[in-house]
Amino acid sequence: MLPLLQTYRWNIRFTLESYISLNLQHDNLLPVRFPSSMGVYGLTTYLREKKRLLSTSIELTASSSTKNPTSIVVDGWSFIYDVHDHSNLPWVYGGEYSEFANLVTAVVEAWIKVGLKIYIVFDGAHPELKFPTIISRLSESHVRPSLLFFRTSPAARATSRSLHETCIIPPLLYATCINALENLRSTNDALELHFADEEGDPYAVELAGRVGGYVVGNDSDFVILHTEGYLGYIPLAEMTWQASGLDDIPTLEDEDAEFQTVRKKSKRRPTNSSTAGKGLLPPDTDEELILSFITYNPVTLADHFKLPVTLLPLLGAFVGNDYSKQTESHRRNIQSLFFDKKLSSSQRIDHTAAVMRAVLSPATPKRKSAHPVGSPMDLIDRTVTALLSRLTNALGSGEIDSIIEKVVEATLRYALLKYSGDIPGKDGLWRSGICALHPPESCRILPMFSQKVITQHQDSGQEDASLFAIREKYLQSYRSGLFSPKNMDVLSTGTFWPRLFLENPDLETVGRSIGRPIHIWVYAILNDAVGLPDDIDDEDEDEDELIDVVESDGEGTDGADYLAPLKGELRRLHTSEDEATEPPASIASSGRPNRSRPAVVTEYLRRGVRIAEELVEVVPLHDLLPGISLSSFASIDAPPLLLRSQDDRLTVFLRAVDCDIPSIRGLSSQHLVPVLAVRWIARTLSRRAQETGSKEHAKEKWTMNEARCFLASFAWSTARESDNQREPPPIVDRHVQLMAQYLMALETISQLSEVLLLTERAPSTAHLFSGKLCHEFLTQTHPLEDAVISSSLWAVATEGLSDDYQEERPKKAKKTKKERGPALPSSAKPTTGTSLFALLGDQEA
Repeated sequence: MLPLLQTYRWNIRFTLESYISLNLQHDNLLPVRFPSSMGVYGLTTYLREKKRLLSTSIELTASSSTKNPTSIVVDGWSFIYDVHDHSNLPWVYGGEYSEFANLVTAVVEAWIKVGLKIYIVFDGAHPELKFPTIISRLSESHVRPSLLFFRTSPAARATSRSLHETCIIPPLLYATCINALENLRSTNDALELHFADEEGDPYAVELAGRVGGYVVGNDSDFVILHTEGYLGYIPLAEMTWQASGLDDIPTLEDEDAEFQTVRKKSKRRPTNSSTAGKGLLPPDTDEELILSFITYNPVTLADHFKLPVTLLPLLGAFVGNDYSKQTESHRRNIQSLFFDKKLSSSQRIDHTAAVMRAVLSPATPKRKSAHPVGSPMDLIDRTVTALLSRLTNALGSGEIDSIIEKVVEATLRYALLKYSGDIPGKDGLWRSGICALHPPESCRILPMFSQKVITQHQDSGQEDASLFAIREKYLQSYRSGLFSPKNMDVLSTGTFWPRLFLENPDLETVGRSIGRPIHIWVYAILNDAVGLPDDIDDEDEDEDELIDVVESDGEGTDGADYLAPLKGELRRLHTSEDEATEPPASIASSGRPNRSRPAVVTEYLRRGVRIAEELVEVVPLHDLLPGISLSSFASIDAPPLLLRSQDDRLTVFLRAVDCDIPSIRGLSSQHLVPVLAVRWIARTLSRRAQETGSKEHAKEKWTMNEARCFLASFAWSTARESDNQREPPPIVDRHVQLMAQYLMALETISQLSEVLLLTERAPSTAHLFSGKLCHEFLTQTHPLEDAVISSSLWAVATEGLSDDYQEERPKKAKKTKKERGPALPSSAKPTTGTSLFALLGDQEA
C-alpha cells in the first residue's frame, strides 16, 4: 500500500485525529430549496428516519438562557438560502434586498434574545476539486431554470407554481446579508462574523469546537465531522419558533416512548397570526419567544454504527458525497458497483457500516490476529473488496485500484487541524492577526496573498516591505467582509465565477458583455499587487510536500484507535532524498518558480445552455494604465498602486469604468456605484453596437427612461416603499435582461472597488435596491413621476451620454376587437382536425 499512499501527500500539517476528521464541504452555489443529497448521500433522510434514536431536543427562551448562553456557529450560505426561502419575497424581479436585510436582522436579533452567542461563517475560495460539482449545480440551479422560464409562455411562467420551480436566488443577497450583519454586529457583541480560509464547513466545525458550540446549517457533513469540544449539528429545517402563549403545537410527552402523546389542537388560528413563526423567521409578537430545535452529535452517530467517530468521513466516502461524485468516471458510478439497486439510501448506509465493522472486528479471532487492520489504506482496501464481493470476478485489479483511489480522494479532502494552543475557548481565538483558528504557518489563506512574496524570495532572497503591507491590507479587508470570495477565487485557483441570474439564454451572457471589461482590470490589479497562481502544469511539485504527523489521542467506540498504525506508514515517507525545508514563516507556503508565461484567469460563464470555461489572459497593469492616461502610475519608480492615496486609487477606479468627470467625484458614497453602473451599461452597449454595426445590438441599448427607472428604485427615492397590496408587475423579457445587466454591473463595479481598497468611498448599496419597484416603473404599473430623483443626481447620471441612449421605445397600440377578430369562447372546444396528427397533416398540406 505504500506506493499508493505516497500518491496522496498534502501541503498542510495535520494531526492523526485530523487525518480522519475530514470535511466533504458543499459549495455555495445551490438551488434555493436545498436538495436532500447535500453532504453524504442519503444521510439527511437517514437522520430523519432515526430521529428518535439519534437526536436530542432543546428549547431556549429568554428567561432560561440568560445565565448560560449557548454558542452556535452558523453556515452563512445556508442561512442566506433558508431566510430567503421562507421570506416568500419575489425573486424574478431581481431581488427585494431591503426587505431581505430586515429579515436577516430580525432572525439574528431573535436568536440573541433567547440567549444565543452567534458566530456566522462564510465560505472563502472554492478548492479546485469542487469545480465539477459547482458547474453541475450552476447548470441545475441557474442555467436550466432560465431556459425553462424563457421557453414558457408569459402567462404560464407568471404563475406561482412556475416561479417556484424556476426560482433563482438573487445575486446580491450575499452583499446585503453582510451589510445587515455588520450593522448589527457593531452594536451587539453577541454576534461575530468569520470568513473562512477556504471552504466553510471545516472552519465552522473547528470554530464550534473551540467555543464549545453547535453548527447550524443544511449539510449532513456537519454530523460526520468532529473535533474536541464540538457539540453537534443543528439542521436549519429543524429550527422552529413559537410564542409562549401559542398552545396549538403538538407537545412531545415522552421522547423515548414508541408512540407520541400530543395535546389536542386548539382552534386553528388565522393564517396571518403573528404568534406563529415560519421556519427561521420569528413570529411578530410581544410575547416571550421559544426556539425549539434538535441536534445530532457525531459521537452518537458513530456509537449507533459501532464505529470510531474518526471513521465517519470514510463511511461517507463509501456511501457517496459531493467529492465522490466529482471523482467518478462519467461512465461508471462507484456507488452503483458497491450497492444493489434495490437498496434504499438508508439501507446503503447501514450496509456500509456493517461491512466496515466486519473489517475492523472480524468474527473469527484467528483472522483478526493474523491480519489486523494496519492503516486507513488497509481498511479502505478491505472494505472496497467486501463491497465489491458480488463483482470481484468482473473487475480487474486495475479497476479495483482505481476505485480505491477514488474513495481516498473522496475522503482526504479537508483535515481539521488539532488546536495545539494552551488558551481554551474564545480567548484562544485570533492569536495572530491572520487567522482566528490557525497559526500563520498552517493557515491556508496566507499563500493566496503571497505569490509575489514567494517569487521575490526565490529570485533574490529579499523581502519587499511594500508587498507585506499590501498583503496585510488585503487580509484585513477579507477578514472584515470587504473583499469578495469571488476575488479570492482569482487569487486561489486563478478562476472567476460570475454570479448568474435570470437572463435570456439566446443572448450573450452579461458576465461577458457587461462584466468582463471590468474584470480585466480586477485581474490586472490583483496580479500586480500580490500575484496570481501559476498554471496548473506548475503545480505538480506540490506533491513533493511532506506530511508532519503529530500524535494525538484517538476517539472512538470503546476508546480504540484503529488508525494509529497510520503514523508509521506516514513516517516512512520522510526519506532523506525528499526532505522538505521550511520556507520563512512570513511566506508560509511552498515555493514555486517564477512564471514564464502570462497569467491566465479561467472564467466560468454561461454559453448558450451550459457552463463553459473561457481563458482570459491577464494584461499587465503597466500596459493598462497608459490607456487611461496614467502612464506616470506605470513607471518603474512609481509606488505600488494600492499604497497610493485614496484619491489616486479613485482616479484609477473612475477611469477604468470610463467615468472620471468632476460631477461623478462630487457624488456621495451611496450614490456612486449605482450611478456608475447605469453609465457603464449605457456606454458599453452603445460602444458594442457601434463596433459591430448589428441592429440587434442597437436594440439592446437602454433608453433614458429605463435608466431613470433603475435609479428611482433605490432607497433615496420617495417612491421607494413599494405597496405590497398592488398587483405584481408583468414580467417582460426586455426588462428581465435589463435587470440582469444592471445587477452584473453593480456587483462587478463593487468588486473593482474592493481590489482597489475603496469600499469606504465606493461601497456596495445592494441593500437599498428593489427589483420589484424597478419593474413597476418599467412597466408603468407604478408611475415613474411619483419617484423623486434630484435633478443634480440625474444630470450626473446622463452627463455626456446623450448619444449612448436610444430613443424612447414607442408604445404598441392595442388592437381593436375588429382587428383581433372574434374571440373564441373559453367553453368552446375544437371538434375535429385538431389532434397532433391532424395538425401535422395541415402543415404538410
